[in-house]
Amino acid sequence: MFKSVNSLLYLSFLIVGLSLFLVIILGVRQYRVNAQYTEISSLSERTLFGFSTMREQMTEALISANYGELKAIIPDLEQLNTLVSKLYDYQMIPAQYKLAMADTIDLSSLVIGLRRLEAAEPKKAAALELQREMRRIGENLIKVDRIITAHIRDSVIGFQLSVIGTMGILISCASFVLIALYRRGVRPLLDLSRQVEADDVDLDQGFSCPPEAGRELQGLVVSVNRMLAERRSSGQGKAPHVGADHDLLSETVNETTNNLNAVINYAQLLLESGSEELSAEQREMIGRIVASGERIGEQWQRISREFNHQD
Repeated sequence: MFKSVNSLLYLSFLIVGLSLFLVIILGVRQYRVNAQYTEISSLSERTLFGFSTMREQMTEALISANYGELKAIIPDLEQLNTLVSKLYDYQMIPAQYKLAMADTIDLSSLVIGLRRLEAAEPKKAAALELQREMRRIGENLIKVDRIITAHIRDSVIGFQLSVIGTMGILISCASFVLIALYRRGVRPLLDLSRQVEADDVDLDQGFSCPPEAGRELQGLVVSVNRMLAERRSSGQGKAPHVGADHDLLSETVNETTNNLNAVINYAQLLLESGSEELSAEQREMIGRIVASGERIGEQWQRISREFNHQD
């Protein structure tokens, strides 16, 4: 699987790109989750603190029988009810929690009880009922605050764990791909580099490539070995031609030298014969022929020596 180095490179780029994309997406999601968690926690704390303050005010008014002061608390309770209703808009809070909040935290009934208190008789019984209702709502607010806060915190932690798990899987996949890329690409290249730098490399056998190398590197080694084989075969084909040229030149030099020696010897014999029939001008011409023949022979010998030296 993945014998090609190009496939491993493309796969590594794909994994890195996917990791960066997921990091961005999960980072944005993490920011939104944390923002909602902060908003819900702050809203729940404000609701609990506001109701605790109003409860103390209503308790003091009931103890002092100052029922007119209770009417002034009604607008604050209505605002607090609006604040509690905002918790229903968050999707992080499960639907069953919202239904439980609607059943257990009924601030509208508390407002109705305050409005009826002034006309209620006896007032003491109505005040006790109102205190029990406030205590029940206060306890339910504390429970809801703890439950919602714990659930949202668990949701945030679970999301963070899923992010860590996803990134761990991607990093593991990237690590496996990089290991495979090293085995199929980097390590064979290092081995080829050592073979090229070695002084005792055997060009007759060519370069070797490990079997786990990628297809591209194996093809490269095969091509290089083929070029070396063709170079050796072409060099061996030229050797007979070089030998034939050397033999032809040697034969030509020998024949030419023999013919020149014959001409020179004949001219010297004619010159040394002392024949009185030769004039001075003829003797001079024969001497020039002898000298020219000797120079030609020396040039041929020099050409032969240079050719032998090049071989």
